[in-house]
Formats: sequence, structure tokens, C-alpha cells
Amino acid sequence: MIKNVIALCYVALAWGSAFVLIKFNEETMGPLVIQAGRCTVGFLALLIVSIVMKRDLKGHAKHWFGFLIFAVLGISYLWVTVGFGQEYISPGLATVMVTVSPLVTFIITVFILRSEKFSIIGIIGLLLGVIGLVLVVGINNILGGSSILLGSLLIISGFTVFAINGIITPRLLSSTDPIASSAYYTGFATVILWVIAFIFESPLETKMTGTNIAAEIVMGVFSFASGFVVYYWLLNRAGAFFSSMTFYLMPIVGIVGGFLVFSEKVTILQVAGILVVFLGVYLINRVKFKKG
Repeated sequence: MIKNVIALCYVALAWGSAFVLIKFNEETMGPLVIQAGRCTVGFLALLIVSIVMKRDLKGHAKHWFGFLIFAVLGISYLWVTVGFGQEYISPGLATVMVTVSPLVTFIITVFILRSEKFSIIGIIGLLLGVIGLVLVVGINNILGGSSILLGSLLIISGFTVFAINGIITPRLLSSTDPIASSAYYTGFATVILWVIAFIFESPLETKMTGTNIAAEIVMGVFSFASGFVVYYWLLNRAGAFFSSMTFYLMPIVGIVGGFLVFSEKVTILQVAGILVVFLGVYLINRVKFKKG
């Protein structure tokens, strides 16, 4: 149990810290270059891990279409929206937006695919989740159309697409090894992100400091590659319910990191909104939680 808890905290720290590091690098670098750089480092790290662990990379090549879909929906679009969104929103509030994924998943699986049962409690959870996000973003920001609203909508759209990816790709990649698969779709995403970066930014003119490079390496190796490997280890060892608690810890990492690095403050109303979001997500997944 102790190993599971340590792994859970490790993944939350790895994934949550990426939001802080992205915000840090955006002071001197463009969001697209940041994301393309971290994806490159992550790809190289995962490729090395796959080779060392003797994963069947050649045999997985036949699943290229599924990897491409994941690269577009699960990484490229998400990372681009998070990169641009964090130019307007703090790391702590950005990490709260990850809760959009289970909310969107609920809507799709219940009302569109109808693979999950309809329930009044689930609807209440969905409404609470939306209300919580409104409180986190701020009613004044929503009504006034501020930059915080723009940043929030960008990140929300990214995690909405990520949720759709979570429904589509398992059907395409159900029989694949997670480590080998990650090397493939991260490789595809690396190419996509660099193409977008060269179109909309000027990567060759970017002046990177030693600190920027270190942050990119940490995001690629620690936040993405190692976080991904440990998460799948935890998923296989402790199950989906326990592993899902990662998304409850990430906002804490983001908020604390934002305070320590950028002295960013969170209002009482935003804290209340975060708690309401968590309650909503819990109600939506209460049956799965009980099974866990």
C-alpha cells in the first residue's frame, strides 16, 4: 500500500509540476516551442526505455493509425491549448481544468454512446462540476470576457478533446504495450508540434537559457516520460479507481507550485469551486469508486 501511495504522489507531482514549468518557460519562450521541446525529450526518453526493456517496437508499427490519432487528440491539441491557455491563467487554476475530462466523458458515455447508465446523481454531479468550474474561473471574468476566461476556455477545450481521445484510442490500441505505444505516439506528436511551431513561431530564433533547457528536460523526462511509466505501473498494480486519485492531487501541486514560484494567490471562492468540482466528479464516478 505504501508503494502505491508513493507512486500516486509521484505521478501527481510529475504531471502537476509541468504546469508550473510551462508557466516559467513562457517568460522567455513561445508556448509552441516549449511543448515541442518537452515532447522531443519525452520521446527520446520513452524510446530509450522501450529499447532497454526490449519492447516490440517493430511489431507495434502496424498500429500507426491509432498512434497518430492519439498523437493529435491526446497530446498535440491538448499541449497547444494548455501552452497558450497558461499565458492567461495560473498553474494552479490550470490544473483544476483536468477535471473537465471526467465530466465530458460522462456526457459522451451516457448521452451519446449510452454505454453508461443514466442516473440523477450523475446529473447532479455533472451540474456541480460545471458550477465548480464557473466559481474557479470567476463569474466576473466570465461575464466580462477577460483574458482569464480565454485561457480557461483554451485549456478546457484541450481536456475536452483529451476526453474524446480517451474514448476513441482504447478501441484502436487495446492490445498494445503501453510503453512501446507511448514511444510511437510521442514520436508522432513531436513531429506535429515542431511543424506547428515553425509555422507560427520562430524556434531557431528562440533564445534559451540554461534554466530553460533544464526545465524542458525535467518536463520531458520527469513530468512526461517517468510520470507516464509510473502511472501505468500504478494502474496495473492498484487499479483505475486508486490511480484516478492523481487528478485530485494535481491541483494541489499546481496551486502550491504557483504560490512558491510565482507568488500567485487563490481566493476563498476559487477554493470552494475546486471542492465543488471534486464533489461533482466523485458523484459521477461514485459507482466505480465503490467497486474500487
